[in-house]
Amino acid sequence: MKSEETAFGPAPWANHSIGNEPHVTLEALQAGLTVNLIATARAAFVTCAMNETLAQVIKDNSQNQFDFLPVTEVADDRIVGLLEITPYRRTATVDRSVGEAMRPLSEENLIGADASILAFVRDADLRKCRLVVSGSQISGLVTLSDLQRLPVRAALFGLVTYLEILMAEVIRQEFKGSGEWLRHLSDGRRRDLRDELEKAKAQDGVVDALLFTQFCDKKSILSKSRNLKTSKRKFDDELGRIQSLRDHLAHANDYAASPEAASKTCETVRLLDKWREEFSRWLRNQPS
Repeated sequence: MKSEETAFGPAPWANHSIGNEPHVTLEALQAGLTVNLIATARAAFVTCAMNETLAQVIKDNSQNQFDFLPVTEVADDRIVGLLEITPYRRTATVDRSVGEAMRPLSEENLIGADASILAFVRDADLRKCRLVVSGSQISGLVTLSDLQRLPVRAALFGLVTYLEILMAEVIRQEFKGSGEWLRHLSDGRRRDLRDELEKAKAQDGVVDALLFTQFCDKKSILSKSRNLKTSKRKFDDELGRIQSLRDHLAHANDYAASPEAASKTCETVRLLDKWREEFSRWLRNQPS
């Protein structure tokens, strides 16, 4: 059977479209990466009691860098709240009791053990510590400082990769499978891509030309799309932040090594969600 021809030669051997696997959604892929994978187990908790003074708790924990401590009932070790200890390390007003300063248990500081890591990361800068609930028990604890853990890296890279595949699909549909998108790239990037394609042809391994593009190429092409409703400056800034996170993940660099960097990562995840929805809308609105 003769191969279908494209602007770059024979049609690709490998499938590329996310539409080929409608049953495999991002949510399904992320469901296996749960909060429980990054949680500190309850057996490892360092706790404080409601009737202790803040001064005593600070003294007892002077050698650790914990930002939050689970608070237990006086009569037993039942957890009844969370104490954010950091604000009190530098203040003279520490004669209050833990019970007065703690945050009681509520939906704001609880999360299910089977919740996805991304569900935690999306607002971990706003809710920096959550107690993990498994069944009727508190089984662990997750904090903003856990964003550097390997399962989080895997979850984030999956999210970024999905977005980049989606970007390629938008380009593919907008240019109706042609190579016209190349004219939106610089002369240097066009030369590099054509060199890569020639190497692939020489090895009898021609695939979709878009698979040779980098994130920055796709960003450049889409910044000139007729579907873009925001300013090009804002688009470049937001996609640039996503690209920076992608590069840190791809090269095994730190991306959440400080509270500030971790908070920025959470903000970037919300941008990823925003543009995932926006590019999906572009696809839905493309003429047949």
